[in-house]
Amino acid sequence: MPAPELPGRRERRRAQTLDHVAATAMRLFESQGYDATTMEQIAQQSDLAKGTLYNHFPTKDAILAHWVHLKLADDTQRLHAAIDWQAGFGEQLSHLLEASTEWTGQHRDHLLDYFRFRFLNIESELQGGGAKSNSGDLPRDLIGLFDALIAAAQKNGTLRTDVSSAHLASLLHHLYFGALMRWLTLPGLVLREQFAVIADLFITGAQAGKDAKAARRKQQP
Repeated sequence: MPAPELPGRRERRRAQTLDHVAATAMRLFESQGYDATTMEQIAQQSDLAKGTLYNHFPTKDAILAHWVHLKLADDTQRLHAAIDWQAGFGEQLSHLLEASTEWTGQHRDHLLDYFRFRFLNIESELQGGGAKSNSGDLPRDLIGLFDALIAAAQKNGTLRTDVSSAHLASLLHHLYFGALMRWLTLPGLVLREQFAVIADLFITGAQAGKDAKAARRKQQP
């Protein structure tokens, strides 16, 4: 009798299956369109039984989200390695937003479907706490990169310190998402211009000295 498969090996095999399905589905999305692609086609091209596919992914949107998260994780590692930590915060942020502009431009057709899935599943994501990293791990998504840059800027005195880097990163990410949604839903907008606006708003509001001003206001009668 063969030895039972170890839990770690099962998890690796499952992860490989998920990644394979996502890559296969994206080829179909690109070749014949997202709406025209069916779960049955994805199962067939992935060499999986339809029931097995549904055990892994309940919907096409879930497959798309898995693929986007894979790409974000890969790109986050690459961008983190490319950051010039000697540059100013504004320059670093501009570099990240420029990279995001290029990536979102390449995948614009799929982003609204992806965001719809995220909104519909936001409660379960919040309950699950989202993806976590151990202390000292590299960032795994854009908000993690924002956090790393902000923490470094707080340390060198560029940004205010009365608000945590994680909180500021969350606020910046909200601005980022708002700019992205405007670009996706309003014809004629230029994404670089939208990102430039939110970068200026954030830097102006988070620059060093704002914490001291806030403290003085609290002391006023």
